[in-house]
Parts: sequence; structure tokens; C-alpha cells
Amino acid sequence: MFLVLSATTELRDFFAKARNGSVRLIKVIIEDEQLVLGAHKELSRRWDADYDTLVLPLLDEQQPCYVLYRLDSQNAQGYEWLFISWSPDSSPVRLKMLYAATRATVKKEFGGGHIKDEMFGTVKEDVSLSGYQKHVSSCSAPAPLTAAEQELQQIRINEVGVLHDWLSPCLCSSRVLQLPAPGTSVCPSPSAVTSPSCAIDSVSPLPTLPQDSCSQGSSTEMMVGGCCCCPSLVEYPDPEEVKTEISVESKHQTLQGLAFPLQLDAQQAIQALKQKKINYIQLKLDLERETIDLVHTSPTEISDLPKRIPQDSARYHFFLYKHSHEGDYLESVVFIYSMPGYKCSIKERMLYSSCKSRLLDTVEQEFCLEIAKKIEIDDGAELTAEFLYEEVHPKQHAFKQAFAKPRGPVGKRGQKRLIKGPGENGEDS
Repeated sequence: MFLVLSATTELRDFFAKARNGSVRLIKVIIEDEQLVLGAHKELSRRWDADYDTLVLPLLDEQQPCYVLYRLDSQNAQGYEWLFISWSPDSSPVRLKMLYAATRATVKKEFGGGHIKDEMFGTVKEDVSLSGYQKHVSSCSAPAPLTAAEQELQQIRINEVGVLHDWLSPCLCSSRVLQLPAPGTSVCPSPSAVTSPSCAIDSVSPLPTLPQDSCSQGSSTEMMVGGCCCCPSLVEYPDPEEVKTEISVESKHQTLQGLAFPLQLDAQQAIQALKQKKINYIQLKLDLERETIDLVHTSPTEISDLPKRIPQDSARYHFFLYKHSHEGDYLESVVFIYSMPGYKCSIKERMLYSSCKSRLLDTVEQEFCLEIAKKIEIDDGAELTAEFLYEEVHPKQHAFKQAFAKPRGPVGKRGQKRLIKGPGENGEDS
């Protein structure tokens, strides 16, 4: 059950008096389950000069309260006010909940149209003059955007620029073409392409507008010219199919990972591995410069692989695995991502994991290096000849057909039958 508090008659009368502009500050508290007037201050100076000297001394470290502070700006209903909800951390939990539940009642009693801004504070720095100025600046600042939202915003800006560049040569005749239904197209006649008038009237007989009115068209109209630069076929996509807004129901592609650039020596090593001039590459991330560096390209056999795996840091490895399979000699490139568990820092583990997919995409697409198998290990002792062979050529498990159970009779099985044993009918079996 919720406790509904009401303002006393004295407080309501004082609210009516204060709205005329003669009062600078009103403090409202809760006593005996009623909203009562705690304190008030008269006008003396400008609102910002009076702010800290009037507001901060009235705030109790143990007692929540409401503060209404009159600003010098006005709206259609009169002077504008700042509504402050003061709820210190050291106050009892019951009082915090009570004041939080009654906040809307105070605003309703005073008049929500007079309140310009609202602030909530637990320490005096939150509701001081500097705190209010920070609050105003944060409210007027543009909303923070994620990387995906920033990219979509840039795409929209680019689309507007491209559309303007496309339409600018076609503004000579300043005709207005009403856009057709979504998903349809407009095909001007052949004479419309060569004729100076473009014969747009055959499509949409709209009056000619002055050129100054080009920018006043609605979003469903497009300015087209009457010269030969007009396109012969204009496609209008369905707006439902082009969705750039972000909502809670939108589905977006997830981040594909970080793309640290490959150093020149690392690129040359990958080219040499592709040409089979070397058989091993070890790469590492430079966390400070955010690059992928070459460690070494020492000749490596299968028996040497465990010794190439560091025990205290992560690495990327490319190994040219030479072996025989079903009588054929094969040379397969194997990618090995080694991460020695929690011996690495969290930052290192996250960066190596995020850069792996983009590195593989670069190697496979830009360098056209085919990778037969991608392996992740945490200990170099796992890299044996048997392990590599089973990873590159996994065993094909034969399909074992299940027993084909015969189908039962169609329909009912009939009535139950009683099978009698020998001698029950007086006969020998």
C-alpha cells in the first residue's frame, strides 16, 4: 500500500505567493506525513550570486528535503524554477524511499509548468552552482553515440552530400516531380532526355516553381532538371527496406574485431611463406604502438614446435605442415594461436583474441594464403605429429544405421486375447 502525502494549507498558500516572483527559495520537508514549509528566502541579488549562499546552508547531512529555487528567466506562466531533490547518503533508507515517492506530488502541488530543470544530489557538490552548470551543459550536449551510431550518422551525411551533387546539375528548369509509390520507377520518354523541357508534364503535370523555392519542397518531392543530364530511369526504393535507425529491436552486425596493421617485415614473411621459401612465422602484438610485428622465421620442424611456444606471452604462428595423407604428399599451412592461460594480462588476452579474426581475414584475402587449419592452444606440449595430423585430417566417423523397427498394424489391434496354458481346458498340450 502506497502512502499518499498532501501539502498543508500553509504550504499551498505560500506556493501561490512565491509564484508571483517575490521569493527566491523554498524548502519543503515531510513532517507528520504531510508536506510542510521548512524555510524560505527572499530576493537579494541575481540568481547565480545568491545560489550557493542560500541553497547550501539549508542542506542537512542527515535529512532529505526538496528545494525550489527561483531563476531570473521567465516563460508563459511566469518565473522559471529549479527543483532540487536532496537525499544524502547518510540519511535513513526509509526517509530516502519516502522522499523519492513524494517527489512527483511536490511538483504537482507547485505546478510543473514553472519548473525548468530538475536536479538530484547526495552531496553538496552535486547541487552547488558549479554542479548545476555542469548539469545544464551535459543536458545541452549531443547524446553520446556508439561506434555503430557514429558510422550511421556519417553515412547519412555522405548520402545527403551525394544526393546534392547528383541533383545540382539538374536544377536548370526547376521542375518538381512528385515521387511515386515506393518500389516503383519513373521512365521519362525518349524526348524527355533530349528535349530541353524534358516533358516532365507527361508524368506529373505540376506547375513550374521559381528556383528559390527549391529548398522549400517537402521530403516527398524531388527537384529535377529539364536537361540531358536527367537520368532515363529513376528508381525509388521502398523506405521500409532502407532502415538506418537504431532501436531495441534492431539487429546489427557485431564488431568483427580489431585490425592492427602488419609491419612490412611481417608482410614480407607471409609472402615468403606463401612461396614456401620459409616454413614458420611467429608474430606478436605491440600493445603500445598497436601493430603486428614479426618475431622470427627460424626453420622449424614438428619436433621444434613446442619450443617455439612462449610460456608467458601470447603469439600467432604460421607453420607449413609437410606430411603424407592417403599416399599423397601435402604441404598445409596451419595457423596456431597460443595463449598461456592467465599468465598474460587481461588487456593482452583481449587484444590477441580481438585481432585474430582480422589478421586471418587479411592473410587469406589480401595475401591469398590458404590456411588448412586454425588451432588454439595454451601449452606447446600439445603440438605433436599425431595432434597436427588429426587436426588437419579429422577422422570421418562411419554412419551407423539404426535398427529399422517394423511398423505395427494399421488401425486397432482388436480385442484382447486370453492365452490359456496346457491342461486348463482339460486337454493335454
